[in-house]
Amino acid sequence: MNNTNQVNNTLFQSVSELIKKNIKNLIIIFVIIFLLFLTFQGYSFYKINKINNLSVTYFTNKNSDDSITKYSEMKIISNEVGFYSILSKLELIKNNIDNEEFDLSLKLYNEILDSNDLDNSYVSLVAINGAYNFIDIVIKSKNDKYINNINKFISLIDDNLDNYIGSKNELLYLVSILSLKDDSNYKNNSELLLLYDNLINNEKISLEIKERVKKIHEFYIFI
Repeated sequence: MNNTNQVNNTLFQSVSELIKKNIKNLIIIFVIIFLLFLTFQGYSFYKINKINNLSVTYFTNKNSDDSITKYSEMKIISNEVGFYSILSKLELIKNNIDNEEFDLSLKLYNEILDSNDLDNSYVSLVAINGAYNFIDIVIKSKNDKYINNINKFISLIDDNLDNYIGSKNELLYLVSILSLKDDSNYKNNSELLLLYDNLINNEKISLEIKERVKKIHEFYIFI
C-alpha cells in the first residue's frame, strides 16, 4: 500500500513539475486556440452578415424602377463572390441584351460559366439560358457572329441531366438551322433531319418542345 502511495506521489510530482515547467507554453497554446476560435466566429458572423446585406441589396434593386441605380448596384454585387454575384450578373446580362450590348452579355455569361461556384445543374441552366438568348440575337440581327458561342453553351449542358435533354436537343436543332447557308438546304441535310427524328422519337423530351420543333420542321419542308 505504501509502495502504491509512493508511486502515486512520485507520478503526481512528476506531472506537477512538467506542468510548472511548461505552464507558459500551455497558456500560450490555449490563448492561440481561443483567439483562433474568436477569429473563426467573427469571420463566420461577417460572412453571414455580408450575405444578408447582399441579399437585401439585390432584391431591393432588382425591382427598382430607377434603371441607372439598379445597374450600378448590380455591378457592385457582381464583383462579390457567391450566389448573389451570379444572380446580379444575370440581371446585368438581361440589361445588356435589352440595350444590344451583346458582347458585354457574352463576357458575363463566360464569367459565370468559368467560375467554380456552380454545380453541373446550374452550369447547364445558365448555358441553356445563354444559348436561347443568343439564338434569338442571331435571328433578330441576321448575323451568325455568335454561332460558335452558342455551340459552346450547348456543349456545357450535361447529357446526364434528364431535365435538360429536351432543351439541349432543341438547341442543337435550332443552331443547326442557323448554320445553314440557305434555307432550301434543310430538306437535303441528312444530319439535321436525323437530329429532328431523334428529337421527335425521344420519350424523355416534352410534347411542348416536340410541337415547337415540328412546326419549324414543317415550315422548312414546305418552303
